[in-house]
Amino acid sequence: MAEAAQSTLTAPDATALEIFQNQWEIYRKFLQHDYLSNGEACVALHRFLTDGVGRPYRFLDLACGDASGIVTALRATPIEHYRGVDLSAPALALAKRNLAALPCRVDLEEADFSTALRNLPALEDIVWISLSLHHLDSAAKRTFMREVRAAIAANGAFLIYEPTRRDGEDRPAYLDRFEDIGRRDWCELTAAEFAEAIKHVRTCDLPETVSGWEELGRDAGFASMSELYRSPTDLFRLFLYRP
Repeated sequence: MAEAAQSTLTAPDATALEIFQNQWEIYRKFLQHDYLSNGEACVALHRFLTDGVGRPYRFLDLACGDASGIVTALRATPIEHYRGVDLSAPALALAKRNLAALPCRVDLEEADFSTALRNLPALEDIVWISLSLHHLDSAAKRTFMREVRAAIAANGAFLIYEPTRRDGEDRPAYLDRFEDIGRRDWCELTAAEFAEAIKHVRTCDLPETVSGWEELGRDAGFASMSELYRSPTDLFRLFLYRP
């Protein structure tokens, strides 16, 4: 049976919103010490936007948070419009300040990222999501990615930076590896902060394998997927999908 054109996804990122609002210090420590390799992922994104796009573009940032990391990726690129979507009003208030550094129109919307693709006034050139899509199960990821595919221009791109299991690695093995790396590397977290972070990961994270991400993209109607960046821990990967 054919699926409806508009999905019925419900708010998938409520836990991430709670972490942002109630555990700001943990969030800041992860960014400050780059424990999830966001910084290098943004370097790879910047490289793509300058070398792989090289023309004025519209950028849709889903689950944008405070946008503190993305600004460096977008600076000195030919961006003409930035639209950020997040469930957290406090995050968007900070994002407004951070995004003032960009020389383009900025629009911010308080909403669930899974609804942001509906009734768009125009097709998007670049759609980006980072460390949020993995909160959906595989079926919901597929539905969401189909909506992304329908929302981007023919020469556009969809980029994700997400937890990714190695092919052949099941979820429990990935989560154990994640926790082992965290115990080794996250030295600035207190014991309570570490426990809270791991509780979130074990409760909410549903990472796909590399092959799984490729299959989801193919099912969503994307013609190709390529890997632009892999974190040194091999816990996270940046994938580029092309129509």
